[in-house]
Amino acid sequence: MRARWIPARLPIRWSLVVASLLVLAVIVWLRRSEPGFADKLAPFVLEGRMEQRVEARNFAVYVKRIKLAEAYLTEGAGFGGKPRRVAGDGIWMSALVEVEPLQEPGYVSAWLRTADGRDYVGAPQDRPKVRGVNLGEQELATGLLASGAYFFDVPADALQGAHLRFFWGMSKPGDMDHIIDIDLQLDPEAVHKLRTEAVPMIDLTP
Repeated sequence: MRARWIPARLPIRWSLVVASLLVLAVIVWLRRSEPGFADKLAPFVLEGRMEQRVEARNFAVYVKRIKLAEAYLTEGAGFGGKPRRVAGDGIWMSALVEVEPLQEPGYVSAWLRTADGRDYVGAPQDRPKVRGVNLGEQELATGLLASGAYFFDVPADALQGAHLRFFWGMSKPGDMDHIIDIDLQLDPEAVHKLRTEAVPMIDLTP
């Protein structure tokens, strides 16, 4: 009877197995953590604070102060129209700013971002309608400093921790463009002070 050849069992090198598993785990982690296509195109955020000039690719902004009001008194419709009271759904916050386009004429838009990530778009030209003051949707000339305000109708409880965000254009920040993020330093004490100083109505008539 011919004896069968039985191959000898090779010893398992557990250190090699463990090392291979670790390499695979690192490869999977790197692939998952790699920025996606949308992340690679995301705008660059430039951080700043109030009373500080911050320059982006095509514009610069300087936030002087912010104010609260329950309503605004603005000019009426047509020539000699009766002034109208513009109330907010929440509370009006105005940001008094200086904006300067640096390379070409265009628009600078503003959003108010709350601490929980909600964005409130700056009010359009007609709400409130204040000629030469409301910078929302207003075309700006190159190299000329525009002094005015952006207006936001926001819930009163959304102010704490909020930031102002400015970008070039009207609809949304462009891919790989700049966003200027201004920390308003709205801690509970600052919000309380703003609300204490808020007036029922600010007169914005000419």
